[in-house]
Amino acid sequence: MTRQIGGCYERILESVKQMPVVDCHEHQAIPSSYVTPKEPLALLLRGYFPMDLLSAGMSQSDLQFLQDENISTEKKWPIFKPYWLRTEHTAYARELKDTMRSYGERTLSLEGLQEFGKKIHALNEESYIEFLDCLNIKALLVNILGTVDELKRFIRGDIKLPSCYRLLIPLPTLHQSARSFQGIQEIVSIVGRTVTSLEEFLHAVREVMNRLKERAAVGIKDQSGYVRSLDFAPVARAEAEKLFNKCLANPNDSLGWPEAKPLDDFLFHEYMRYARDMQMPVQIHTGYLAGMRNRVDKANAALFTKVLELHQEVAFDLFHGNWPYMGDLLFLVKNYPNAYLNLCWTHIADPIYCIDLLERAIVTVPHKKIFGFGADYGGGPELIPAHLSLAQRNIAHALSDLVSENWLSENDAVNIAADWLFNNANELFKLGLEPYAP
Repeated sequence: MTRQIGGCYERILESVKQMPVVDCHEHQAIPSSYVTPKEPLALLLRGYFPMDLLSAGMSQSDLQFLQDENISTEKKWPIFKPYWLRTEHTAYARELKDTMRSYGERTLSLEGLQEFGKKIHALNEESYIEFLDCLNIKALLVNILGTVDELKRFIRGDIKLPSCYRLLIPLPTLHQSARSFQGIQEIVSIVGRTVTSLEEFLHAVREVMNRLKERAAVGIKDQSGYVRSLDFAPVARAEAEKLFNKCLANPNDSLGWPEAKPLDDFLFHEYMRYARDMQMPVQIHTGYLAGMRNRVDKANAALFTKVLELHQEVAFDLFHGNWPYMGDLLFLVKNYPNAYLNLCWTHIADPIYCIDLLERAIVTVPHKKIFGFGADYGGGPELIPAHLSLAQRNIAHALSDLVSENWLSENDAVNIAADWLFNNANELFKLGLEPYAP
């Protein structure tokens, strides 16, 4: 459809900008521990643009040089400039431009970066939360406690999260390292256990998950697609137990891959049963993978079909628009009542794909199954405004296109946007926020 820029688009965009937001996927730092970079390129390169620099041929050593906040912008510029000229029109580059514009700098040049650097304000715990609040972000679904030590400290109460942070249980921590005696015992040490059997291990992991839910975790997150296929096959307990016992029998041995796959598959399915019993939605990384030289085909949501079919009482939140496999995602969300569509990261990865996906999703799947925004950053909040602004524009474009086709009224469009950005996530993850009616 033709992209709408005019009265209808502008009116919908203005409404969208006023809406509260649930950021549906974040790796943001705990505010009390965040340190603002001292140098502007070090801040800007905490986002996704480094992947474009690497794609354009930059070396890892040069990228590390640019990301070092203790090196001056003047020394970095001769290395950065030629690669910027090769990459400045990507969506990731737009993130940098829009971030600088929000600080009053119109161009990304050495002079512009120097002026931008003078305007960066260090955030303390209070101003960090105020920064998010100014964006009207009411809750962030955070995947930030990824190590055994962090989980121990959180369960003990040593790590405090702000009220707007809603924790996801980091599932890979509980199954990917269960390939050796040491890995198994480290997992159960989260709740002060040692184990001598698969049954004891499963009881201990269930205790970990219960303890995290008691500390207000609202869901579960798994990103296994980075290291393995999403084809989690049903596995008999006896087959998994044989591999588990092999780990226990020799503390100096470990399972390789694919030898460990049946055990990993078995544990994943067991944890999905826990998710069902605990009534917790499960977020799944699908599609696009961060970094370079990875295989996106193993993360296609289509490979996850047998899990959707088997665990029908678990709600699965499928990430990143499954980029670049749009059709597979639309089929799954249309065909499986327990499959949901999440656009975290997608707006900044491929805005045109994202608009097309939203338009097609409206006419193919229930709009209540779509989560419209997740910044998916880990470095700090300063880049969120540019990403959110792009997401708001993408949403307004998709909806105004359908209004122009008489598929929706403007009132329909505004209500759908409110669901995408706030109400749907608030309902599925039981966040307890006041529903938003435009």
